[in-house]
Amino acid sequence: MCDPMQYRVREVHRRVRCKRRRRENRALSGLTMLSLLLLAGIGALLHSVQAPGVSTVAGSYGAVLLRDGAGAYILVAIAAFAVGVALTVSCIRCRKKTSSRMDRAEESEETI
Repeated sequence: MCDPMQYRVREVHRRVRCKRRRRENRALSGLTMLSLLLLAGIGALLHSVQAPGVSTVAGSYGAVLLRDGAGAYILVAIAAFAVGVALTVSCIRCRKKTSSRMDRAEESEETI
């Protein structure tokens, strides 16, 4: 039979894991909303930068970009790349932290 104290300790550990999971899901949802907001912002910025008549040129689009408004496109591309890298790194760190916490919790339950 299981000791009542061990049962209580296991129940506390289970509740702590549940709360951590809930908090991590909130963080993941926040990161998702942030990335969608950034995507919308980049789209609005690209829409405001677009010069009239550029969309009518189909074959030589690259040559048209190099004329007048290339600076804004390059700035948006660099900003989008930097945001993507930062978001990817933060998601990877969050996932590693989550997996290491889960591993430690499982190990501590096994020892009880």
